[in-house]
Amino acid sequence: MSREPSKSATIREIARRAGVSIASVSRALNGKPGLSEALRDRILAISHEIAYRPSAAARQLISGKGAVVGISLGRQEIELRPYYILLYQHLTLALHEQGMVPIFFAHDQMALLPERAGAAILLGEFPDDSRPACLQAGGIPFVRIGEAGEGFSVAPDDRHGLYLATRHLIEGGRRRIAFVGCELELPHRQHRLGGYQAALAEAGLPERSISVPHGHDDALAGYRHLMRVLAEAPPPFDALVCETDELALGCLAALEDRGIEVPGQVAVTGFDDLPVLAADLTTVRQDIAAIAATSVTLLGEAVAGQPPRHVSVPVALVVRQTA
Repeated sequence: MSREPSKSATIREIARRAGVSIASVSRALNGKPGLSEALRDRILAISHEIAYRPSAAARQLISGKGAVVGISLGRQEIELRPYYILLYQHLTLALHEQGMVPIFFAHDQMALLPERAGAAILLGEFPDDSRPACLQAGGIPFVRIGEAGEGFSVAPDDRHGLYLATRHLIEGGRRRIAFVGCELELPHRQHRLGGYQAALAEAGLPERSISVPHGHDDALAGYRHLMRVLAEAPPPFDALVCETDELALGCLAALEDRGIEVPGQVAVTGFDDLPVLAADLTTVRQDIAAIAATSVTLLGEAVAGQPPRHVSVPVALVVRQTA
């Protein structure tokens, strides 16, 4: 008797039953070399047994180089951020679950991507980003993980997250709240400022910003810059809303080294809720796994020629010791 395909049957379940990696299952399902015939037959038998069917996105990306998805990070220093490392891990898992093969491309390797991949996911934002134009010229469908713009994109609800963090500080009695971000003078770095500004405007409070110069390590850059600010005068703020968890950790270290009590004298919030790093930090949590899964769904739509759209993934405020 035939079975209806199970919506819950995934490539991960096949891997678990066969006792192999997700990559091995992907090779078997896509007819790729690198497996013994016995193992390939066993994987295919299990996929038939559980009535596995690839999603529409996977079917559209399943043949030839179309099964390969290029994941491109931006500038070299972005690769060092824990957030992007975690996001990259979730993306590779989400792609493998759909029978797709991820391959990494640095920002200066984009000319090679159209020859080796059938689609792409772009991470990171920076001035004069030529990657979208390169992909469009090569006819390669792609999805950006970042703020809304032309084409397909997905991002956490940055504005609302910073609004929540700032409102929390205001409700706690803070009145001199500064926003800490990297290179705030650049337009592409200001997309999280809106929520902070909206919360202050509602409360009738003035804006204060601290723009941290670019560095390869956000925590270290934040520490060094805030140390210089604190050396000039007593803190001109009673709370810091930081653009990322890394910046928040750098600021916390600087405040501690200057003998400023947190959260008594100065409260601090971050954004991302990174594992381990944000253990004691009041921060905004974004669902990185959901962002990765959504980007793969959008990629299928892009390949199918559907109208582009942006998806904003909800965030949540997590209150801990620093605010």
